[in-house]
Amino acid sequence: MGKGQTSDWVDLSSGDFTPAANTRHHLGNDDADDRGWSLTRTKLLWLSSLRLITMLVLVTASAILVGDTTGSILDTVQTTLMWVGLIAAVPSALYFPFLLTARSNRPLNIIAIMQMIQDAIFATTMITVTGGSGSAFTFFYSLNIVVAGIVLGRAGTLISIAISFLMLLGVAQFELGNFVMPSFLDGVLKRSSFNDVLYSVVLNSAAFAGIGVLSSYLAEQLRKSDIEREGYRTTLEDLKQLHESILASVETGIVSCRLDYRILHINRAAQSLLNLETVRVQGMHLFDVVPEFRAPMEREPAEDFELKSMSDGVEKWLRVSTSPLISKSGEMIGRIISVQNVTAIKQLQAKMKAEERLATLGKLSSVVAHEIRNPLAAMSASAQMIKMAGNLQPDDEQALEIVVREIDRLNEWITDLLYFARPKVGQIRDIDLRSVISNMISLLSSLVNLEGYEIVSLVEPGLFVKGDPDRMHRAFMNLTKNSLEAMSKGGVLKIISNTYIEDSQPWVDITFEDDGCGIPPEEIDRILDVFYTTKPRGTGLGLATVAQVAKEVQGHISVKSKPGVGTSFTIKMPLIEAN
Repeated sequence: MGKGQTSDWVDLSSGDFTPAANTRHHLGNDDADDRGWSLTRTKLLWLSSLRLITMLVLVTASAILVGDTTGSILDTVQTTLMWVGLIAAVPSALYFPFLLTARSNRPLNIIAIMQMIQDAIFATTMITVTGGSGSAFTFFYSLNIVVAGIVLGRAGTLISIAISFLMLLGVAQFELGNFVMPSFLDGVLKRSSFNDVLYSVVLNSAAFAGIGVLSSYLAEQLRKSDIEREGYRTTLEDLKQLHESILASVETGIVSCRLDYRILHINRAAQSLLNLETVRVQGMHLFDVVPEFRAPMEREPAEDFELKSMSDGVEKWLRVSTSPLISKSGEMIGRIISVQNVTAIKQLQAKMKAEERLATLGKLSSVVAHEIRNPLAAMSASAQMIKMAGNLQPDDEQALEIVVREIDRLNEWITDLLYFARPKVGQIRDIDLRSVISNMISLLSSLVNLEGYEIVSLVEPGLFVKGDPDRMHRAFMNLTKNSLEAMSKGGVLKIISNTYIEDSQPWVDITFEDDGCGIPPEEIDRILDVFYTTKPRGTGLGLATVAQVAKEVQGHISVKSKPGVGTSFTIKMPLIEAN
């Protein structure tokens, strides 16, 4: 560090890393000055309010009493005080706009000195109309000195002493006859002997000095105390802000509660995870805000638990843990509840399990292809030869037909298994979705009796995706067959397209919508799992294959269903421009 340069590093040895410490480091005396003028303005506002109230009370009291003593000396005194109070009330009221707009010490000091002069004039008036330098109201000067010390410190005390001494000295000159007595003071201020006046002036001056010294000391101590208190308050506010900033910045949701589960604080992450952004929950009961927490948190002993919720149609998993909130004395005064979004972990676990199942399924399919399919082919051929030989009883012929049919069904299952476990992706090219769906409907019409069913294609022309046409055809065929089987008594199957832009990428949704029996809610989450089926003779591979094909084209499949109303399967795929 070069000579004459100052360091910008915070003093680490202090152990204070709060924003207040950094502010004090960078602002130094300026920060203390800011606090100083703010405290001075507050004091002046209070004193100005008290002064204005005093003037108004004086004017009101004088106005009420003045009529009862007409023509007497007391009447003159009361009239004088009323007018003095009325005149003094005007500048007292005018101080407020200047005080409220002041932003530095200089204008505040000028206002303070003006108020000191005004108070000294008022005190002088009170002394003059109540007997002169020997009046009991000379304590007003002492009061002004104390006030000046509180507002302006030692300098204010010295200025107030000087003003008070000069004012008292002026009253003494009138009493001694050195100044011409104004007409309105005739009969109010009497002439006094030199010794009496000197005694009063010296005694009051000594009192001014003594009170000034004491006031100066007390004012300095008060000023230091005010600055320290303001510093402590600022530090506490900064620590609170630092605490809230830390809680607001962490990704883990934090909720602090009392022992009765009344919410004390909730950070931004917890509001987002629990969908409480628009709700003010401080002071509310936790179980009223998040009812799902009640059952797992009331169990003994309390353990971590996981919850599944939906946010904007997207599944979300939360892990919730509870720990005690301990006071300094070691007493439990509440609970701290942390909420973590473990959706990504759940998805990763599900993906790993799926990959493990697929790996196992791949090995199994190889065994099936070699060890089961070949014997099935021999069995089917033998059954066909026996049937062709003739001379069979009707029961025997029917039994052979059952054997052949079941062998065909097993072969179809094995084909689906191999197709899923070891997919053979053909040539990747542009796929015209409308053409593939039209061809699929035509082929299905020639293979299956569609009497009582209606398949309506509402797919727009010119929609292309990149993928294997054969696998896309098979995925559409699986969805169509699945929908037709769900409509056991006939119905309408609609195949609908919907295009849109998402994150500057054009997408298409191909929806297969039927009016069949629907899927129970408890089965929706498993409907796309491998080998999961609700059909008596289903394989559980059809929809899993559809999900696999959707993933191959960088898309995904979603399911919506309502029992007794129908089901819709939607494949979301990115669109491309056809070559």
